[in-house]
Amino acid sequence: MQHSSQLSAPRTKVAYTIEFYPEEGKYHYTGHRNCKVVQMPEETKTNGTTCPVCQRKLTVGVMHRVQQLAARGISNFQFPISNDEFGVRWIKDEDGKRPPFVKLVPLLEIIAEALSSTTASGKVREVFENLVEKFGSEMAVLLQTDTAEIAKLAGPRVAEGVGKVRSGDIVIAPGFDGEYGKVKIWNTEIQNSKLKSQNSTEEKVSEQMGLF
Repeated sequence: MQHSSQLSAPRTKVAYTIEFYPEEGKYHYTGHRNCKVVQMPEETKTNGTTCPVCQRKLTVGVMHRVQQLAARGISNFQFPISNDEFGVRWIKDEDGKRPPFVKLVPLLEIIAEALSSTTASGKVREVFENLVEKFGSEMAVLLQTDTAEIAKLAGPRVAEGVGKVRSGDIVIAPGFDGEYGKVKIWNTEIQNSKLKSQNSTEEKVSEQMGLF
């Protein structure tokens, strides 16, 4: 039985939540890892769930199921987006029934990519600790610190990375069929991959023409 003090005590309310990108999940999109086949929900709707390479059934991703539920009217949420004074991109429930949320990338990962290093690097750890000590916490750095102040301590590249994460200006390769998705702040890796592929194609064409 509850005491009167418990009944009258005000309920705590969640002000907001901080989330990772769901695209990082291993089964976000439909596909076949071994066949290097990955499909967005729209493509699965058009092409079906048969692998075009091996003709077996693709591993269906969660986003395909979400699309199916949305088509049946089970999921019909509206999420207005607004940026605050620090450029943080907040996603809100139009009806106000759910607290707003923001999608972030861990500060260590931002610093590591900015410095072209890894999260285990001593230099990356040093920059991380300096920022947290100066501004109070990782969340304070990611959400409530002017990027100009971050640049003074960690350099313009780290500050730019924090700004890009706040605004959602990042590159995402969604996960599929047991393969984790990748979140990149700069698309250098994707550009290099495309350039490598282009060079390989040009070399093959040149070989066929007898230029090598």
